[in-house]
Amino acid sequence: MKPVSDVIYEYRDLKQKELKPAVQRNRLTAASLGLREYFFRDAIFQSPELVVGPCREAGLIEDDEWRSLATEFRTDAGKIDVLLVSSQGRLAVVETKLVGNPENRRKVLAQVVDYLASLPDYAEAITKLIPPGDADELFSDPDEVIRSAIDGNVLLIIASDEVDERVERLSRSLFADNLDRQWELALVDLAVYRSDLDPTGTIHVVPTLRGAIKTEVRHTIRFDESKPGARLKIERYVSGDSRPERQKWNEELYFESFATFGAPVEVRNLAQQLKALQARYPDALALEYGTGKKGTMVLKRLGGGLIEVRASGKLRFRPEQFTRALGEQDAHIYRQGLSAMFPGSFDSEIVLAVVPEAQSAKAAAAVYSLVQDVIEKAEQRRSS
Repeated sequence: MKPVSDVIYEYRDLKQKELKPAVQRNRLTAASLGLREYFFRDAIFQSPELVVGPCREAGLIEDDEWRSLATEFRTDAGKIDVLLVSSQGRLAVVETKLVGNPENRRKVLAQVVDYLASLPDYAEAITKLIPPGDADELFSDPDEVIRSAIDGNVLLIIASDEVDERVERLSRSLFADNLDRQWELALVDLAVYRSDLDPTGTIHVVPTLRGAIKTEVRHTIRFDESKPGARLKIERYVSGDSRPERQKWNEELYFESFATFGAPVEVRNLAQQLKALQARYPDALALEYGTGKKGTMVLKRLGGGLIEVRASGKLRFRPEQFTRALGEQDAHIYRQGLSAMFPGSFDSEIVLAVVPEAQSAKAAAAVYSLVQDVIEKAEQRRSS
């Protein structure tokens, strides 16, 4: 996968006839800026989206919320730099490295696999780190977290200021023939930029997924001598217990699941209205159905997510995608409207806003009116 550019150009006055970059930011290594590995460790702990976001955008993981559990989590295999967990209970192990000694390539790959093997011994201890979620519930189900650790259903992430492309080749040669567990490996490039003209010394970090290895469902053929008839039996092979694969939702299954998960009728109506709205603007709008324990439907415009409706009745929003979906002007209107409905849920630093079932039900009609209004206005501007 192609790395990001060595230069970022910043344009400030877009009304000028001759567009010239006001600031040019050059890519640098972390070492040249005096940064240590703990800079990336702490940055990822504070903002998991730094590494989770690129994985989600590439379809490597589900569209779930992720939160930090710990830094320097001690195991017999060593200290895990950052330990993350998703709302579905899946664990992520993050190992941070700075570009440097090429001998570290094999070492870091062996390290993350050692962590994976050690997690079952620490499953119970990890559950005690789960942060609170909505109401009186924990953010993740402890039983699902334990299953994640035992089954090896773990996202392994190697994050570096400049991922060596040879790490991907090496990881494939080492692991591609041993995909007998449910883990995925992601190589995330955290490109660091700074402008010499910026007196504050502010740096910019641009995350990019440089490579990944996904597990596959395997089959084995067993020779059964106990029965003279059909003596060959084909079986799925996944280590751990007989846990089913993660549910892949489609339109039919999603709408059927509302009754199972008990979403309020107002939220069910909202989902149906969004479906009808998408049918009105098929060239601009799309509906995507997630993968996970509970059904999810995301309404997107031009590739940017506007609203996610969960079969449980919760609504979720990713404000950083609003501008891509609507443009700067309409994105601002949309965010302001949501902020008025759900005070405090759309602060400037919010990456994922989650609205509980009861609030979602009360505001469902107003939410649809707002979504419909901003889409209609954005479409009018696009066609004019």
